[in-house]
Amino acid sequence: MRRSLLAAGAMSAIALAAAPATAASTLTYASWIPWTHPINVNLYVPWMNAIEKASKGDVKFRRLPKGIGHPRSYLDGVRTGQIDAGFSVHGYSPKRFAAYLFAEMPFLGDRAVASSVALQRTHEKFFAAGNYYPGTKLIGMNTHGPGLIFHSKKHIRTPADMKGQKMRTGGPIPKQIVEAWGGVPIRQPAPKSYEILSTGIADGITFPWESLVSFKILKLVPYATYIPGGLYSSSHYLVMNEKKYDALSPAGKKAVDSYSGENFAKMGGAAWDKINDEGLAEAKKAGNKIITAPKAVVDAVGVLNKKFEAEYFKAAESKGIDGKAVLKFYRAEVAKLQ
Repeated sequence: MRRSLLAAGAMSAIALAAAPATAASTLTYASWIPWTHPINVNLYVPWMNAIEKASKGDVKFRRLPKGIGHPRSYLDGVRTGQIDAGFSVHGYSPKRFAAYLFAEMPFLGDRAVASSVALQRTHEKFFAAGNYYPGTKLIGMNTHGPGLIFHSKKHIRTPADMKGQKMRTGGPIPKQIVEAWGGVPIRQPAPKSYEILSTGIADGITFPWESLVSFKILKLVPYATYIPGGLYSSSHYLVMNEKKYDALSPAGKKAVDSYSGENFAKMGGAAWDKINDEGLAEAKKAGNKIITAPKAVVDAVGVLNKKFEAEYFKAAESKGIDGKAVLKFYRAEVAKLQ
């Protein structure tokens, strides 16, 4: 009997020694855009794959087939553990993220790598100590590059051309521009774009180049008005549940950290530059009519931009933030990186 017990104990010890020190952590990731969307294909899926590889299997991701609701619900979804990771858009929650709306203003640059890395650096300098992403680990942030005006029937050559036009807008900046010029902003999530344009609910849309392809609206809005530096931009953030991150193995944490911060911002910006370039190429191939905005439009955007800046400075001041210093630093970083 004693020999049997000793033998069993020895076998158990051998089995324990052969087992991995920690079981692989499987993290659930949900997306509010289809998995076939170019930014999932070029950024978020490669990001997950890179972490799985770098962790040598300590971290694995499980992609949920469906999203969990409106994009603005993703921060709370990650915080409460409904999902373990996901991305969202600062401009979809303008009150919560008022401090970050400097990155959505006009004329901020034509390449997303520069504006994304500049955004990450600005966050680290001014906002890292703030509790903007409670209960989560902030992986990083990026921009989607310059936004344009797309229309189903005409170019926007003067602000008056916008009067009465029903335009789907995303964040607060394009919404205010459309309103200021007499247009009617329509607030719908990006995945609804085809539906509202094909049914005539909207006459046009404000988007980056890639969205023509990813939302299948290339032929619905063949008139493009490009504003140098962008009519606006949109800033995005990626978060992971804090408790799930804390529970990762050292190798898992190291892998996540290596694809966070500025490294993630570079990945994000490069992915957006790639797919925006592809969207522009597809628009040209399809024969879409593309113009650079006339001076009347650029000047009118510039006037509104002064108003946006003043509003941002006031809102930032109410939160104890030096908005002028934030915007000055951000623009300097963009210029340096471009």
